[in-house]
Amino acid sequence: MQVILEVDKCIGSGSCEMLAPEVFRVGESGLAELLDASPGSDMESQCRAAEESCPTQAIQIEV
Repeated sequence: MQVILEVDKCIGSGSCEMLAPEVFRVGESGLAELLDASPGSDMESQCRAAEESCPTQAIQIEV
């Protein structure tokens, strides 16, 4: 699985970090940062939930 984060679309809502803290975090800039661009399949449901909850559609999951 590949996680793509388009930081230029991010508004820092923090939903991604709340749903998948092993993959995302909100950094000092107030915007999301990608901690793991290739998480294991065990993280797919959390990453998909983060993708769906992103208000600006800044997250894309590719399998």
